[in-house]
Amino acid sequence: MKPRELVLALRAMGLTQKQIEQRTGIPQPTISKIGLGRVADVMSRHYVALVAAYEQRVREETLKPAPEARRRSAKR
Repeated sequence: MKPRELVLALRAMGLTQKQIEQRTGIPQPTISKIGLGRVADVMSRHYVALVAAYEQRVREETLKPAPEARRRSAKR
């Protein structure tokens, strides 16, 4: 994935730019520029941090119970 796609995917997963900053150490203004496609070349450490944040978020989403399972457990 390209850096812009990673930022957009993290945003689509419900993270704010500030939360992405907290997870990656990348300043929020830079995250905004990456998400808007205004950064042509992202530093490799930023790219690695974005990939790590994306992979962590995917793991978090995978571990969440499905919405139906949450409803069933709430009824008990």
